[in-house]
Amino acid sequence: MSTEEQQKADQTLAQQLAESEQAMYEQSQQQIQEIEDEVRQTQALVGQKETIEAGLISNYDKDASPEYHQKALELSNRYSHIRKIRGDGNCFYRAVLTSIIEHVLHNRHELEPLTALCTGWRKRLMDQNFPELTTGDFCDATETLLESIKENLKTNDVLMDDLNQDGIANYYVAFLRLITSGYLRENEAEYAGFIEGGRTLDQYCIDEIEPMWKDCDHLSIIALVNALKTSLRIEYMDRSQAPSGGWHHDFSADGSEPKLYMLFRPGHYDLLYKKDQQ
Repeated sequence: MSTEEQQKADQTLAQQLAESEQAMYEQSQQQIQEIEDEVRQTQALVGQKETIEAGLISNYDKDASPEYHQKALELSNRYSHIRKIRGDGNCFYRAVLTSIIEHVLHNRHELEPLTALCTGWRKRLMDQNFPELTTGDFCDATETLLESIKENLKTNDVLMDDLNQDGIANYYVAFLRLITSGYLRENEAEYAGFIEGGRTLDQYCIDEIEPMWKDCDHLSIIALVNALKTSLRIEYMDRSQAPSGGWHHDFSADGSEPKLYMLFRPGHYDLLYKKDQQ
């Protein structure tokens, strides 16, 4: 084979390999899309409240998953219900959104301070040069939501229905992502040292917090809790996942007792309701 023929053969082989890799990538992306489509069709963004027995304990066989089964039983001593959130990368933010709304519905005296806080975030975000048009849209949506609660324009059922509409609820989720990013940017000196991978805090926020469908991490949990000036307890099915190695971990902006409760299973957050919770 001549040199020219060998070069053509090498080019052909390289082209075949490139085409094969592209075909594999496209097939992989199609499979991922099919899985995501199935999740959307079978799992609500925000599920109905279920008893711990039906929504958690029944998920774990005592012989096949003894540790998780035992943990579920222990949780049933403190919690009466669970509300499942779709696992789409937004589950933590969506769980906070749902829990905050439910909390102020039952604690109306906390609605005005929350409204003032969220309204104040508009200027704080603009001062940090977030895009005015899109940021304004997300702020408008959240302020309208809180105003509708204040004016009793929406029942609990209607609000839950809104939270299951992508076009509506994702604006609220986007708002929470922005104030999470905004809080970290305001406090860069305190948190920049925790960013891994040689990235700046700015790049971390752009890569990990601001895009939709990106899972949260420990730092973003701390930031959102502080941005909303609230308090949260996360229960862990697997204690190795807990920051302190225990079965639960509390996050609080001011050291107060938890107002919001979640369950963490590897890669996913759902809502929990204490037995004395309304």
